[in-house]
Amino acid sequence: MTADSQLDEYQVKAETLAEEIVGMIPADLAPSTPPDVESRGRMLQNPVSAEPSVEDSVWWQVDTYVEPVQRDGASEEAAKAIAAQLLADGWEHTDARETSEGRRTADAYGKNDWYVEVTWVRSEEGKYETIEIGVLSPKTTRGDHDEIHS
Repeated sequence: MTADSQLDEYQVKAETLAEEIVGMIPADLAPSTPPDVESRGRMLQNPVSAEPSVEDSVWWQVDTYVEPVQRDGASEEAAKAIAAQLLADGWEHTDARETSEGRRTADAYGKNDWYVEVTWVRSEEGKYETIEIGVLSPKTTRGDHDEIHS
């Protein structure tokens, strides 16, 4: 790996941070089953060549899918608890957007070039309430991580 790639370090930190954020969900809302987690290196398509280069810009991304206890408002309550802790830990709320005709809200937070997105859903009869947590590391070079492609 090139000396300036921090991807291995970012993988560990991203996975740890995602676990910590799941741990911010209050016990009375905590999921009864372990969350689904996807953890992978990511990169943009190289505009010059389809061949990956050790100097390509990459980041580590962890996506965690949580089903809190199923009761009205659980997803929103869990997201508010996560937000309070992130803000207390020095994260800055950077963006919020609604999708699915306003049913889903994604709140974004940034700190030291790290990015966290917490997506929660509004209660709706007959629909599961979920929370999605995305953690993206700062960019670094790909180095010898041959498994990472766009």
